[in-house]
Amino acid sequence: MASDMVSRRQVLGFMGALASVSVVSSQVGRKSTGKIDVHHHIIPPGANAGAGLEWSPALAIEEMDRNGVAAGIGFPGPIPFSADLEGGRKLARSYNEYGARLGADHPGRFGLFASLPMHDIDGSLKAVEYALDTLKADGFGISTSYGDMWLGDVKLRPIFEELNRRNAVVYVHPNDAVCCTPGTLSYEQPPISGSWIEWPMNTARTILSLMVGGNLRQFPNVRFIFSHGGGVMPLLLSRIAGFADWPAVGPERLRKLFPHGVEAEFRKLYFEVAQANDPVNFEALRKVAPMSQILFGTDYNRFPIAHSVRLFEKLKLSSDERRAIERDNAVNLLPKWKA
Repeated sequence: MASDMVSRRQVLGFMGALASVSVVSSQVGRKSTGKIDVHHHIIPPGANAGAGLEWSPALAIEEMDRNGVAAGIGFPGPIPFSADLEGGRKLARSYNEYGARLGADHPGRFGLFASLPMHDIDGSLKAVEYALDTLKADGFGISTSYGDMWLGDVKLRPIFEELNRRNAVVYVHPNDAVCCTPGTLSYEQPPISGSWIEWPMNTARTILSLMVGGNLRQFPNVRFIFSHGGGVMPLLLSRIAGFADWPAVGPERLRKLFPHGVEAEFRKLYFEVAQANDPVNFEALRKVAPMSQILFGTDYNRFPIAHSVRLFEKLKLSSDERRAIERDNAVNLLPKWKA
């Protein structure tokens, strides 16, 4: 169970602290030139820390400082698919208030991708309003699927309509899906889990669902960030485009699905490179995504921050490209983090 929600007075208190962040840039620990990590798991009290390192604000800041990370945009965690709608709403509110309070307590070090109970349309719409208008969240963190719904599912359209109206940034993290849950795959025995192969596949599945559902065309103001370099999707674009020459599909049917081409739709998206910053994965991504759409991420606390930093520093990049990925692209997407 997550900790109890803070009182209205406490909310107002840490909101006052939040307001001061934009005008006080010389706080202790504030870094105006370091990396911005858009894949940082924060762990609210009582939440499952996952298969990762021990997490606390102090430990996180210490790890960030050792590795030149100025700020982590915190994702408090997914809201599991559940028939208990009220429980999901309370959990999301508790997670998001914790994330906002964390940012207020440590100015300039933590942002917030607020959690949404996506299987609960009304609850999500209320959470969007509260997170943006009261908590001043940077955006939202959601999962690749909810039950049997991928993100392009028509049932989720009211949420994306509101996110589009709000010009929202939406960070997407993979999860286990109904099709391939642990125990259904004979090879998936400990320590092998869904994060090894299924999560990169699920990222590709949900990107495809958004494309064929028309979401990327109909909701152009939603800025999606996909984890782990977009999973396996960079490797599949040419395969999908090649179906124009397959008699079962052909160019006309493919054009109906992707009026501007599958590659053009993909280039609208943003990608962070945690677990995708080795030369093979990174080069595949940069061939199909503009450099301006690639962001730095670490997947802390699941992995040490040093893991991502070490791999990223080995990539052959110009100083301008490195600076863009480490910080500038995130600042352009999330202007409040500009020094």
